[in-house]
Parts: sequence; C-alpha cells; structure tokens
Amino acid sequence: MFDDDASSLARLCDTGLSLDPQRVALIQGKRSMTYAELEQRINRVANGLISLGVERFERVLVIFENDIRFPEVLLGIVRAGAVAVPVNFKFKPPQHIELARDCGSRIVFGSAGTAESVLACLADRVAEVGIVVDADRGPLRSYEDWLASSSPERCDHGSAGSDVCIQAYTSGSTGRPKGVLLSHRGLLRNVQLQAASNRIDENSRVLLSTPLFHMNATAAGLLPCLSQGGSVVILKEFDAERVIDAIETHGCTYTTGVPATYKLILAAARQRTHVDASSLEFIAVGSAPMTRALLDELVQTMPGVDVIEGYGLTESGPIITLNPRGRNKLGTIGPALPGFECKVIDSDGNILPQGEAGELVVRSECNALGYYNRPDAQAERFRDGWVYTGDMVSCDPDGWFTFRGRVDDQMNVGGENVFPAEVENILATHPEVRDVCVVPVPHEVKGQVPVAFVVRNVGSNLGEKELIDYYIARGPAYSHPRHIYFIDEMPLLATGKNDLQALERQALAKQAREPGPGTGPSPLAR
Repeated sequence: MFDDDASSLARLCDTGLSLDPQRVALIQGKRSMTYAELEQRINRVANGLISLGVERFERVLVIFENDIRFPEVLLGIVRAGAVAVPVNFKFKPPQHIELARDCGSRIVFGSAGTAESVLACLADRVAEVGIVVDADRGPLRSYEDWLASSSPERCDHGSAGSDVCIQAYTSGSTGRPKGVLLSHRGLLRNVQLQAASNRIDENSRVLLSTPLFHMNATAAGLLPCLSQGGSVVILKEFDAERVIDAIETHGCTYTTGVPATYKLILAAARQRTHVDASSLEFIAVGSAPMTRALLDELVQTMPGVDVIEGYGLTESGPIITLNPRGRNKLGTIGPALPGFECKVIDSDGNILPQGEAGELVVRSECNALGYYNRPDAQAERFRDGWVYTGDMVSCDPDGWFTFRGRVDDQMNVGGENVFPAEVENILATHPEVRDVCVVPVPHEVKGQVPVAFVVRNVGSNLGEKELIDYYIARGPAYSHPRHIYFIDEMPLLATGKNDLQALERQALAKQAREPGPGTGPSPLAR
C-alpha cells in the first residue's frame, strides 16, 4: 500500500476493512462509525462529487469544524480524483472567499457552524455548489440528503503516487497563506514512518481535540491511526475537562497536542481527586516548543507514559524528526525519521559542526511538491530538492536534534543572539509561573530586547523585579527580559499555538506608553 508507485491516500482505510469491517473507526460523543460504514460514506462522497462533474485534480474546499464526517469528506474528495483543501474554519467569510478564489474551488463543503462562510463563497460567485451539514436554507444543499442520494459502491477515480492529494494552507502568520501541495506517496510514507516509530497498530485509539484542518491533528493523529485499523476519538473542540473524560471513557492510548493544550490539561487534572489515564501509552507534542519545566511536569504527572516530542512542517510531509518510543530524550525533538537527509547550515549555506545552531534544511520523499501558484515563495523555500525550513536547530553527535527557534524569531541583543525559547525555558522553572511567552521589541541601544508575558499560578503575587532577578541568577545577563507583563491567559490561534503577533502588538503598545530605554525595574536594561 505504502511503497507501491500506485499508492493512494484513498486506500488509507483498507487495512481496517481487511481486519474486520465492523471495527470501530471513528467516535464522537455518542456516535460511532465502523470501517464498513466509513467506507460506504467515503464512496458516497466520491460518487456524489463525480455526479457534480468533478475532474481529476480539481480543488474542493473543506471548511469543517471537528466533526466525525471530516475524514469521509477528506478521503471521499481524494477518491474522486480531486484535491482536498481543508482550511481554518475560524477564518472570517472574506478570508474563506479569498482561499476559495486562490485554489479555484467551485464546490465547498461546510460543517454546521460554517454555513455563513459557504454562503459568502456562493454569493461572491467564487463557488457554485455549497454542501453543508444540517443546511436548512437555499442555496445550500443538506450534506446528509446529498450523501444519501449518492451510490455507496466503490469507485476508482483516484489519483496516486506522486500526484497531489491534499492542498494544505499555511497559517498565514507570516504573510498570505500558501497552499502546500502534498502527494499521496509522500504523505503515506510519512504516515508509515510515524506508525512504526510510535508503535501504532489496530489496537491503538487516538484522541483528537485540536483542529482537524491542521496537520498536527490530521497527519500526525487521524491518518496514522486509520492506516493501521485503529480507532479515532474526535472532540468538537478542545476542552481540558472533556479531554480527561474522553481518555477515561474511551480508553485512549494516545493523543496529540501543542504545549498550550497540555498546560491546560495538567491544570484541570490538578483539580480532580482522581484521573484514570491508565490506558495512555504515549502523548505526542508538536507545532511549538515545549519548556523543560512543562516536560518534567508531564513526566511526573503521568509516570509510564512516553512524552514524545517531534518536529515538522507541512512543507516536509509533515513530520521530520521524532523521538522513538522507549528511547525518547526529553528536551530534544529526536532524530530524523528514516529516509530524511538533514543539514544544519549558516546564513551562507555552509554546513555547521555538530552542536552549533543553524537553519535546518531537509530532503526526503516526504517533501511537499511545492506551493500552489506561488513561484516566488516556492523558489525561496524549495531549492534543488531541499526544503529550507526557516527553523534553527542544533544536532548532537548521536543524531538527536534540539529546536532553537525560528530564524526570524532570533533576536540580536547588542550583538548577542537570543532565542525566545531559551528565555522561556528559564522563566518557566520558577514555581509560580504557569505559562510564559517571550517576544522581541525594538530598543534604541541594543537593537532588540526580549520582553515576557507571564501567566502566574492562581493566588501568586510574583512581581516583575523578582522574576527578572530570578532569571539573571540563572541565565545570561544579556538575554534577560527587559520587561515582564502579567496576563490572565495567553491569546491562542485556532491551532492552539500562542498568538505571537497579538503579544508583539501588546508589547509595542505598552512600550509606547513607557519612558525611554533603560527605565523600568531592571538594572541591566541598557
């Protein structure tokens, strides 16, 4: 299935079907779906699209919240030979119109809560057909009625091999979102590597609470588990209490998430007298760096559960490095997966010695094929078969990588390079710090300096000077945060990552209201 040149994402669930068609594939709330039911519904989506005249490689936009029907829509589009384009459901209608225009989608699928965006795409005439769950008004078509009118017979119109199957858009946090072209072979190979490294099999049961449109949930959770005949438990949205309940109720063996979600899960667990997480074998962490303090707390709270950190980006398939089960090294992002060639280079393209931080560049069969209709951006990111990640790492002699930060996030503080993650790691060790995020601000003397946003533990009276002094006693003086702003909670993006742009805007606004450089509680601000 995975190594054949004719491999197709449309065949992802064949293993589950062959093991037992009545195996549970999907669970959401009180509803479950067997592999046999999922297969029929995938076919209905595919045949329904073909009846609408969908052609090979035609883009089909998917604006879906977390819904048990998301997998069948995604795989049904692929089985019809088209390209699935899942996008952030939290975008506003004008942004969805722009994405529909960018990919040229004439058919748009929507979940119950995204009807306004689908209607907007139709009204703007960028799309011709809108199919929405629980639709009750024209010109929208009701998803279940449309599905029932289509044949459940398996069709064979799918593309395969090096063809594009999914066009996944970047977050747009650093500019206009770019459509990343993922192939069947590359995506399936990545799924296979993850399943092997994480020991995912037919007995695995993954809990997904982060958005399914994002590769963290789909490519690192949904697809690997379904490929092995396991079960997928879907929560409509992240809620720490419901995550704990779902693990206990459904006996989930693993879950995926970002640091912010695990912080909230730990906080919720502390409020309970008992948490039964005995079914958990491992938890996967990605999409953002995790502080060592949080890693240690996870390990202490869940003894016997592997905390698996990895690293990747959509342009590389998406997972590049992964800590192996049973050999995970806390604080690292693991070694490269088999078949990945990795180099750490300086700004001139020279390969750096082991231990030195530089940009990670990657070559593998999992790499994306490029960007959709973005030749300038593609030429910058994809060069001679290599993907230039834009992320800084260092590599130990044993081949384990450590994430340092984004190339663009690196601050030059009076000639010294400072990474936000390094500052966050030290601040996070203070016992009264529950969450921390560091961003740069301009400085007339130093060029740039770090400032920190901190969420204190409930009841804490931790002060700014006290925390800065704590940092100076443990870290390089040049990298200490010049200001610390205490907030109630971190602003988050739909993916669960900290909203760095929002924090930078807050920092700049606060800086504008303060006196000139060198003022404030820090004696080293100049």
